[in-house]
Amino acid sequence: MFRQNVCLSRLRSLLTLTLCLHCGGLATAADKSSTPQVFAPGIISTGNEFALTFTSDGATVYFTRRDQVKKMNHIYESHLLNGVWQTPVVVPFSSDEWSDLDPSLAPDGKRLFFISTRPKPESDAAMAEKKDMDIWYIDRGLSGWGTPVWIKAVSSPSKEGSPTVTRDGTLYFFSDRDAKADQDSIYVSKLVNGEYGAPVKLPATVNSGVYDASPFVAPNGKTLLFYSTRPGGSGGGDLYVSFFKHGQWQQAINLGKAVNTTEWEYNPGVSPNGETLYFGRSRQFYEIPVKSVGLKTLKPSRFTS
Repeated sequence: MFRQNVCLSRLRSLLTLTLCLHCGGLATAADKSSTPQVFAPGIISTGNEFALTFTSDGATVYFTRRDQVKKMNHIYESHLLNGVWQTPVVVPFSSDEWSDLDPSLAPDGKRLFFISTRPKPESDAAMAEKKDMDIWYIDRGLSGWGTPVWIKAVSSPSKEGSPTVTRDGTLYFFSDRDAKADQDSIYVSKLVNGEYGAPVKLPATVNSGVYDASPFVAPNGKTLLFYSTRPGGSGGGDLYVSFFKHGQWQQAINLGKAVNTTEWEYNPGVSPNGETLYFGRSRQFYEIPVKSVGLKTLKPSRFTS
């Protein structure tokens, strides 16, 4: 009887130790998930990347990579195979003759918006010679990518960047038009009868008057992520969110210390299922669960409804 009690006691001790170790492991994993992690290090994040977008199934990612030798930006794509991201390749419509960057898929996945310094149509003599960053799009059909189309209506002699669209085609982007050096603002252009209208600058609840850039809009058009250098942030650039309520954009909210540091954070984006926030830092991509950001008002459902 004594021997049996001793054995039972040892068994209980072993089970207790095992459970403690197991719980410790879960706690470590939970702590890790609440801290931004480098996305696909060495494959996609190599120290020269920014701005990414996913297909609706999350199995293909498009992003910008900087060629430090050629001093050019190109759009790359990578595919997820057996849980591993494959070696990225340059998309077929990108060229060493110009820079292509800031890819963003429309919610239905059929159209890819991006910016480029590629030549404009020769028929537009006023803009054809200027090699600034303008917004383009390209459609994908059964036979692959089509021909890039320049969106003249939203272009200017200044730069445009980070195009992002809602389900109804409303286009958001940033530009330094009519601004001083190192000042950008976020604009919106409505799609009416297949044509984009004149861009309108978003109100002061979003634009601070300094550097507000790289917008990412939810498919329903009610949540806008971006980065800003406005006062009160943690570092050079911080991530912010604004919600569209009662017919207007509300005062932007800093995403907080779960993502913002003394470094620059930029180019926010969210996975198609709304679960993961992606952003740039130190020329790499980082990822963190949306729920771990710590804002009660920022939920995965805001990006999927």
